[in-house]
Amino acid sequence: MGFEFSQPAWFKRLCIPQNMQVFSAEELARAGDQAWPRLIDGYVLFQYVAIAAACFVLIPRGIAPLLILGGLLLLLGILVLSRRLWRDPAPKRVTRSIRTAGLIYGAGVLASTAWLDKAEAMAVIVVLAWLLFFCTSAWWGMLVFRQHQIKARLRELDERDQQAALQAQLLQAQIQPHFLFNSLASLGHWVRSQDPRAAPMLEALTAYLRATLPLFNREQLSVGEELAAVREYLTVMQARLGERLKVEIDVDPALLDQPLPPAILLTLVENAIEHGVVPKLGEATLRIEGRQLKSSVLISVADDGPGLPEHPAPQAPGRGVGLNNSRLRLAQRFGERARLSLENGPLGGCLAQLRVEAA
Repeated sequence: MGFEFSQPAWFKRLCIPQNMQVFSAEELARAGDQAWPRLIDGYVLFQYVAIAAACFVLIPRGIAPLLILGGLLLLLGILVLSRRLWRDPAPKRVTRSIRTAGLIYGAGVLASTAWLDKAEAMAVIVVLAWLLFFCTSAWWGMLVFRQHQIKARLRELDERDQQAALQAQLLQAQIQPHFLFNSLASLGHWVRSQDPRAAPMLEALTAYLRATLPLFNREQLSVGEELAAVREYLTVMQARLGERLKVEIDVDPALLDQPLPPAILLTLVENAIEHGVVPKLGEATLRIEGRQLKSSVLISVADDGPGLPEHPAPQAPGRGVGLNNSRLRLAQRFGERARLSLENGPLGGCLAQLRVEAA
């Protein structure tokens, strides 16, 4: 049976601060590898000079050079251990380091009392005690500082993620009423005028809400899920516009698993219907395409309506909310890898294109 050294509780309380946290590899990677403070190197060099001076004053000249050389090797070892503790300030690592320093100190005391006279041994013991105190106090202070630094960084990242999630929820909350209120306004008008299209419209809208609203509480949807929501929305608009609306959907199956923030594609479709299909007299076509390219994903929504005005008027308050929010949410999710453009199509009408570059 192997022997295992067990530290008394009082020793642990003395050497290791209480409430210290053991960080996982994921937490350390998330917090980042902060630069090693160069001030510590200067502090160690100062301690070495002080110890070397003490050796010349307290220890006979015959063994002083050996102690100075040994002290240099010990301090280099201390720096190596300190950098490891900096990368992962686990309390167990500090405990092992302090235990190692204590063993070295004990070995030095035994060697001094065995080979040196009483006065020389006391001088060596004093120098070694100074070195032991320097090691333990430095590692103790580094543990406290580094633990607080990592915890503060993780809190900062958590708060940033919470703020980003809250902003995304607020942007999404602005989008949902944008496309719902237009349909409800039409439904209310038909109910007041006893239009026979009101009942099919209400059924389609109820089916749409039941199927799609739970999806918008998620941080992201796949293109396949988003496309299902779009189909439900187009059913509502088909009930509203009747035979005037012609829909063409051609999406590469390889694209269906691509993640997107909720309602991105739906916003582009709603924008095309409101500004391209509805203003056009007679039949209007809405086309949705999705392609998996070599290094990017391309999704386009096109209509054959009047297109973008050559000299656009100042935007009215409340208009453009959907596209602006879509760009913000795409930037949150993909950064500069996502681009959303809006231009006149080559065959007339308006063309919206969403391109997401591969990571």
